[in-house]
Amino acid sequence: MSLWQDVRFALRMLAKSPGFTIVAALTLALGIGANSAIFTVANAVLLRPLPYSDPDRLTVLASTYIGDRTQSRGFSWGQFTLLRDHNRSFTGMSAVCAEAFNVTGGGGEPEQVPAARVSDDFFGLLGVRPRYGRAFLPEEDRAGGPAVALISHSLWMRRFGGQPAALGQNITLDARDYKIAGILSPDFQFPFLGPKIDVWVPRPFEINFLTPKQVAAGAGFLNGIARLRPGVTREQAEAEMGVLNRQYQRDNPQKPDADPQRTIDAVLLRDRLVSNVRIALLVLLGAVGFVLLIACANVASLMMSRALGRRKEIAIRTALGAGRANIIRQLLTESLVLSVLSGAAGLALAAWGTNALAALSVANLRANLPRSGDMRIDGRVLFFTLAISVVTGLLFGLIPALQISRTDVSSVLREEGRGTAGNRRGTAGRNVLVVAQVALSLVLLIGSGLLLRSFLQLESTDPGCDLSHVLTMSLTLPPARYSKPEQLLAFNDRLIAEIGAIHHLDAVALSTAIPLSPNRFTPCRKDGDQALPLSQSPIVALNAVSTDYLRVMRIPLLQGRAFNSRDDNHGAKAIVVNRELARRFWPNKNAAGQKIYIGLRTEPTEVAGVVGDVKNVGLAVAVQPEIYVPVAQLPSGFLNVSIRAKGDPHQLTQAVRQAIARIDKDQPVTGVQTMEELEGALNAQPRLTMLLLSAFAGTAFLLAVMGIYGVISHSVAQRTTELGIRLALGAKTGDILRLVMSHGLALASAGIALGLAGALALTRVMSSLLYQVNASDPRTYLACAVLFTVVALLASYIPARRATNLDPVEALRAD
Repeated sequence: MSLWQDVRFALRMLAKSPGFTIVAALTLALGIGANSAIFTVANAVLLRPLPYSDPDRLTVLASTYIGDRTQSRGFSWGQFTLLRDHNRSFTGMSAVCAEAFNVTGGGGEPEQVPAARVSDDFFGLLGVRPRYGRAFLPEEDRAGGPAVALISHSLWMRRFGGQPAALGQNITLDARDYKIAGILSPDFQFPFLGPKIDVWVPRPFEINFLTPKQVAAGAGFLNGIARLRPGVTREQAEAEMGVLNRQYQRDNPQKPDADPQRTIDAVLLRDRLVSNVRIALLVLLGAVGFVLLIACANVASLMMSRALGRRKEIAIRTALGAGRANIIRQLLTESLVLSVLSGAAGLALAAWGTNALAALSVANLRANLPRSGDMRIDGRVLFFTLAISVVTGLLFGLIPALQISRTDVSSVLREEGRGTAGNRRGTAGRNVLVVAQVALSLVLLIGSGLLLRSFLQLESTDPGCDLSHVLTMSLTLPPARYSKPEQLLAFNDRLIAEIGAIHHLDAVALSTAIPLSPNRFTPCRKDGDQALPLSQSPIVALNAVSTDYLRVMRIPLLQGRAFNSRDDNHGAKAIVVNRELARRFWPNKNAAGQKIYIGLRTEPTEVAGVVGDVKNVGLAVAVQPEIYVPVAQLPSGFLNVSIRAKGDPHQLTQAVRQAIARIDKDQPVTGVQTMEELEGALNAQPRLTMLLLSAFAGTAFLLAVMGIYGVISHSVAQRTTELGIRLALGAKTGDILRLVMSHGLALASAGIALGLAGALALTRVMSSLLYQVNASDPRTYLACAVLFTVVALLASYIPARRATNLDPVEALRAD
């Protein structure tokens, strides 16, 4: 029989059993579709090459602590120039940093857009050319050079209507005109700096949030993008960066970025982009792999049961001369046809699932997957789906094919097959499959349980303040119009007055940072301690706030006093510190009245009060020591406006925008959200991972329970005669229930034991995804094991109960 004939025969046999075919195909399609969907994401994020020239040689340089490479900070302009000018490992190196600009004029409303400052050779380093125009010139990257910009395709369409004449025109950024030198392609992205950058300008050393004095003093704000020379490895380049870094530290011991505990990491760009999601994706890939294995075991068990009805057919074909190899080939063809059909359905499910994941990613930037726009079904995904379909067909089809091909022809033809060794082997095989299903699904259930506990811990974490009914938004005042402290102070005073006059609000405050978000940091030391180089001084968070900030955020005052109207630019310098800083500096004293040296100040500043700890970096990160200073004594062009509303905060949005427009009609507002929305956004990525793994675990759990139910039901059917005899001899209902349910409990117990051992070995991979939960948390393991035991007993009870209703006479006649 030819292969085509085998396929046609397989299709006829599947059509003759529509119930089996539909159930098996849906089970497999679910497993294959889940695998293809997650592989599509992994393909886009982890496997597909970056869209740059020779991307595997692009490297990110960052300053990190020697003992903890996860704590990455930028390095200074002086340090960057040393690395750039004296290295021999790279063909080129560009400084990069994130920026933000207010775009005004042109054809639209004022808006703030994400931007980047890069060295002039940045685009050449990537091997990227603008769609129209040119990249930066060397003279444009020098101090005092021409003001030029490259803009994204989306900004070009939005502000200039896609008109080619925009090239060479001016665009107003922070009240300063920049000539548009180039327009980038619509598909160009550089996710290292963010999912969407609209404006690119040269001269990173002119970044808005630092003064030239701060840049010269060694403020760390830069990362480096470099291209490895041919023949140079990443490790060799990193070693050279370490040597140059130590040279910088020797030559500049007083600068804040000359910390001897810091080194320079050189990480491949593709690895850096996925560092935050790699573990989560690998865990999800493992999870969907388990789901597919469980689906295979489930379908294999169904095929074994179906094979019993075909034993006479196989025996007749064998008696007529069909060899065992022919029988196995035909049965495997049926399995492969079924799996390929399921794979086609699974691919459709994968396309839907991938679109859903992309939508979830775009909907919440905190959970945004890098390169999520590249998630699509391509040739690699199609090949993967075909490959797992074929492997799946072999997995669930081989064991039943081997067993049914061993049919005892004479026994079957005499209809004496019940109770034969072959049938016992089939029962044993199904038992093994069920044990495997239970073990694999328990591993997934424990993994999802750990993530659920971790997420609940994160959700219940006290941020240290009251986030309800607080509306926040951000303002960036352009230096060209607000370069002097008195201009900033005048804007701040009028802003508080205009917003404070709005009805239905309780209080308004300004700050340079808000809870749960990164702060500015500054070196400091307490009065009386020996002066150290800035690089070796303690680093604390610094937040400039207005008088009512503590009231708006409802941060408790523990010692001393809060800020008042006397803490202005004419009054004595005063600060408020959080409890964590007070505990570190004065563990057994009242911190109020103590003095601290902050940054480059030559005179100490008195601590006016101590407030409660607020999560000032993120919910899952320990509270950092923090200093609050009056914004009137440290004015800034980067402001967060926080408003405590008496009702729904969103109802104040339009009134606040109008108040800001009355002060400066060209001032855009960005980041409008409530603090509760910000908290939800911070939890979005762990929530997404938890939900996906829980969905896979739930699917696996149901499949395993179905497997237990199917095996016990089949066992009852096979033991009808035996159970009838027991009932005829006086066995009670309880005896039959215990006999049948003990079989299900034994299978579940064996699977649970294997699953617990597997979970202990595998869940360690998830440690970095967990918050305040141990990967071997005994309560989670026990709860999942008990749940599985209870459900397994319920799955066994239904067929066991059916067995107690057998009529002994009918059972004996059936034999």
